[in-house]
Amino acid sequence: MASGDAVLTRRDAQARQDDAAARGLHLAWMVSEADSDHPGKFTARAHTLRHRGGKYLPGALVADTVVELQAQMPAGLTVTQRMPWQDFIPTDIVEMWD
Repeated sequence: MASGDAVLTRRDAQARQDDAAARGLHLAWMVSEADSDHPGKFTARAHTLRHRGGKYLPGALVADTVVELQAQMPAGLTVTQRMPWQDFIPTDIVEMWD
């Protein structure tokens, strides 16, 4: 998931979420504790969800703890913890917000 791109603010993330919704796109924010661009930090990256695959968008929310990161997530989203049976999701993803 590493991208070497910008750190997003909460305002940036909300604008990205709002823009996607206005265009009929569904985003999920994938929270990881193993982003090589931000070692020792938690990150959240927006991923487009589509029937035939999606993609990560540039930029990431970054925080020292998962609680701090959760406070930065766009309004109106709900969190889902990664479940063991979800083997199609990379193992470094600890939760998803959509």
